[in-house]
Amino acid sequence: MSEPLYGHDLLSLLVERGGSCRLEDLRAASVAAHGTSAVYCNCHGDQFDFDGVISFLGSKGKVQVADGMVTLGMAPACQH
Repeated sequence: MSEPLYGHDLLSLLVERGGSCRLEDLRAASVAAHGTSAVYCNCHGDQFDFDGVISFLGSKGKVQVADGMVTLGMAPACQH
């Protein structure tokens, strides 16, 4: 069984890209790093696909998505 992927794993990919990139580039990076069937979760164990985790992270202020770009938000990531 593989280690669980958390939203902060996706945030780390975004940080590697300077904190901002095209949403589709982040999706491609996620697939390259974690595979096409990656499942992300939050600290409460809720599970998300890529689009779901982006929406969740946006609702928590951890990312902002506008005009096809995703940018780090102001809220810090959890530490695991």
